[in-house]
Amino acid sequence: MKHYDYEWDLYPNFLKLDPELPVDRLGWKEGDLFKFVNVDGVMMLKKIDRLVGFLEEGKQNAEV
Repeated sequence: MKHYDYEWDLYPNFLKLDPELPVDRLGWKEGDLFKFVNVDGVMMLKKIDRLVGFLEEGKQNAEV
């Protein structure tokens, strides 16, 4: 699915989506977690399970 005529604000610490982007149709909701991944040379945001995200964050905090 391609979306045209949407505006995106990109910053080093966040990505601001256009308010008109229909994320509810994608099943996205506040609190969802995404991971920046490289798939065949293309950078993507991949939705991850909340439990997996929680466990990964705990692992990172334990290593610090």
